[in-house]
Amino acid sequence: MKRTLFSEAEIADHADFQAIGEHSQEATDGLWLDAIGYPAHWAAFTVSKQSAQVVTVSAGRYVNGQIVYEQAEPTNLNLQLLIPVAASDQRWVAVLLRGEEIEETENRPFEASEDPEVSEIVNRTTPKTVKRIVKLITQSGEANPVPVKPVVASTDACIAYVLLKSTGVDTIEPGNESRVKTLYEVEGRVAAIEVDLDSLFLRTETIETQIVNIWGKLTEIPRPEIIRQMQRDIGAVRLKGDLPDEARAYAYDDALVPDRWDNTHVDWLARIEEGVRFGFAATAQARLEVQAEDDPKIAFRGRRMVPAFDEVTRIANTSLDASLNISQLVHLETTLIRKEASRVRVTYGPTQAACENAAGWSVLGGDARVGQIFTINGEQFEVVATYGGKKGHKVYGVRQIRYEAYIEPYWEYVTEEVGVNGSVYAQTFLVAQPMQLTSLDLSFARVGSDGDVHVFIVETTTAGTPKFDAMLAQGVLPRANLVTGWNKCVLPITLLESGKRYAFVTVTTGAHSLHTSGANKYTGGSQFITTDGAFAQGSTEIDFCFRLNGARYRSPRTVIAMHALNLADGMTQIDFVFAGWIPGGCELGWEIRPAGTDTWIELDDGDPAENPLVGLPATVELRMVMLGTTDLQPMIQLDDKAVSQVARNRGNMVAVSKLVAFGLSTTSIVTQYTLDNYDATRHTFAPSIMVGAAVVNPTTTQMTIDPQNPNRRTYVSTYALGAAATGARMRLAANTNNIVTVPFVQDVFIAAL
Repeated sequence: MKRTLFSEAEIADHADFQAIGEHSQEATDGLWLDAIGYPAHWAAFTVSKQSAQVVTVSAGRYVNGQIVYEQAEPTNLNLQLLIPVAASDQRWVAVLLRGEEIEETENRPFEASEDPEVSEIVNRTTPKTVKRIVKLITQSGEANPVPVKPVVASTDACIAYVLLKSTGVDTIEPGNESRVKTLYEVEGRVAAIEVDLDSLFLRTETIETQIVNIWGKLTEIPRPEIIRQMQRDIGAVRLKGDLPDEARAYAYDDALVPDRWDNTHVDWLARIEEGVRFGFAATAQARLEVQAEDDPKIAFRGRRMVPAFDEVTRIANTSLDASLNISQLVHLETTLIRKEASRVRVTYGPTQAACENAAGWSVLGGDARVGQIFTINGEQFEVVATYGGKKGHKVYGVRQIRYEAYIEPYWEYVTEEVGVNGSVYAQTFLVAQPMQLTSLDLSFARVGSDGDVHVFIVETTTAGTPKFDAMLAQGVLPRANLVTGWNKCVLPITLLESGKRYAFVTVTTGAHSLHTSGANKYTGGSQFITTDGAFAQGSTEIDFCFRLNGARYRSPRTVIAMHALNLADGMTQIDFVFAGWIPGGCELGWEIRPAGTDTWIELDDGDPAENPLVGLPATVELRMVMLGTTDLQPMIQLDDKAVSQVARNRGNMVAVSKLVAFGLSTTSIVTQYTLDNYDATRHTFAPSIMVGAAVVNPTTTQMTIDPQNPNRRTYVSTYALGAAATGARMRLAANTNNIVTVPFVQDVFIAAL
C-alpha cells in the first residue's frame, strides 16, 4: 500500500496529487483481486420490461477480477432486431456485460506565465476524470419453436436471459450463475449448514450402515428403464415369432394392423393406417376415368391404357424351313393361371407425415399380409407387409405423398384360372431389351377345317421351360380368320423385362400346322411340347417361326384429362388405387387444379403451408401425366377397381385399444405413446387408460422431444389405481384447430408395474 507525503513549505507538483488517486485505486483493485476474487460477475443489476421491444437495465456494477466497472444510471436496451418473424418461433437472448475505461475532460483555468505578477489566466480543456463504465451487449440463440438458451462463455457475465416471441418480450430470467454473492448471503448459508451439521453427522452414520447393506443388493436390481426396454423388445419379438397371445404384464403395438384396437368401442374416433390417425369426417369414392376415351393421344387394349403408339417388330424368327402340326398330340385339359398387373396406391395430403413406424413392418415376418390396404368392392388385395423385405416391394412414406407399389409388374396375389382344351406347344424367347408387347405373328403352313388357336404369353422357370401358372397375356386366333401365311394375334399390352426369358404357348384342337426353322437357327429360345399340361420337353433342332411386335410410342410425354374429384364442404386428402406398372426410367404423375385457382400443381412432397388442399376445395380438376421413352411408357388399368377416394379429416381423435390382460393384479401402470407430426400451436394430446368403463388420467407425465425431429415427442405416463386391476385399455385423445394438419400416434406401449 502506498501513501503520498507532503512537507511544510514544500511546493507540491501536480503528479503528487494524481498519485493520491492512483494509490487509492490500486489498493481497491488489489482488495477485489485478492480477497473477493470474482471473475466476470455482476452486482446490483436488474432487468425489467419497458415495452414489447425494449428492456431497462438498472444501475449496477460489473466485476472482472481486480477491476470494477459501474453503470451509474438505468439504460434502455432495444431488442427489436432480434424478435423472431414466424409466429411459432421463439428466441432466447442473453444480456452480457463489457467493461471500458474512459477519460472525461473539463475546462479549467491555467496560468499563462511563471511570473504570477504578470501572468494572465486562460481556460483550456484537460483530462479530469477516469471512469470505468459498463457496456451492454446481446448474444442471441436460434429462432425455433423449441428455443434453446445461448451458451455463454465462462469469461462473460450474463445479467439476464430474455425470451422473445413474435409479439415481443415474453419472459426475463436473471443470470444468477454470474451474480456476486454478498457476505450477508454467504453467512446465511453457512449458518444454515451449521444448524443441521450435528444432526447430519448422526444421520450419515446410520445411512452409511444402510448403504453397506444395500450395496450388496444393487447389482441384482435392474433399472426400470431397462425393464421397459426389454418389455418393448419382447413385445416386438412376440409379433415376429407369432407367439400365442396369452396374458402378459406388457403390450407393444406400432399400429400397422388393427388387431389390437377396438374400433367398435363407443368412444372410437380414429383409424389405423401405419399409426393411429384421425378419422375422416367425410369421404367420397369414384372410378378413375378419362374424360375422353377416344382421345388420339391415348390407346386402350381392353381396359389397359397407354399413350398412343405404332406397332413395330421387336423379336423375329422368319426362317420358314419346315412345318409342324400343332394338334398332333392327345388333347389335354390345361389350366393356366393368369397373373394380374400389380397394384399402385398414391395417397396425398398434409395428414400423411413421414411415418417412422414403417420399420415396424419387419416384425410381421416375410409372409405376412395386410389386407385392409387394398380392399375394393369386396375384393381384397393382399400386400406383403415387410417394407423392402420382399422381392420387388417398395413403399415410400414422406410428408405429404405416400406411394406404394410393386416393382414387379405382375402380382401373384390376384390371379385368374383359365381352362383350355387341346394340344399344347410352346416356344421360348429371350428379351434383351425391355419392351411392351402388343401382338404376336405366327406363320401357318396349313389351316385345318375347325378349331380356334389360343395363344398365351407365359413366364419361364430358371431352367428355361414354360410356367403355365405364370401366364401374363391371352389372345385367340379364330378359325374363321386363319389364312395360310402370317396371322396376327392381338394381345393385351404386356410388359416384358430385359434379361428375362418368356414363352408363347399355343393350344388348339384343330389340325393346323405352323412353320418352323431347322438346324437351331434361332438361338434365342427353344420349342417345347407338353403331354400332361405341366412338364414340357424341349427340342434341340427346330423352333417355331414368329414375329413379336411391340409398341413404339409417338410422344415421350402425354397429358390426359381425368374426371374431376368432388367432396362436399372440401377435402384434405386424395387417395388413388389402380393396377398398372411404371417401368424403370418412366413416371406416372398426377396434377390437380383446385377450384378457384389457375395453376396445375403436381401431387408431390412439399411444404404443408403451400399445400393446394389447405383451402378445403370442394372440387379438384385432375389430370395424369405419363413420361417415358419411345419404347417404354407407364400403363394404368382403368377397370372397375381403379378408384379415387377423397376425404376430409375430423377435428378430434379418440382411439381405444382392446383390453390388455396383464395376468396379474396391479395398482400401478405405465404407458409410453410416441406422437409424430405434432405442432404445439395447433394440436393437443391427452394420454390416458381405461380400467373397466372408467377413464383414468395419469398421475405424472414426462414429455420428451426428439432432438432429431422437434415434431416428434414421447409421453411416458404413470397411473396410480385406487383398486387393483388385472387389465386395462390404452386410450389416446388428440385435437387440432385446423383439420388440414393433424398429428398421429406412431407406436404405443403399456406395462403393469
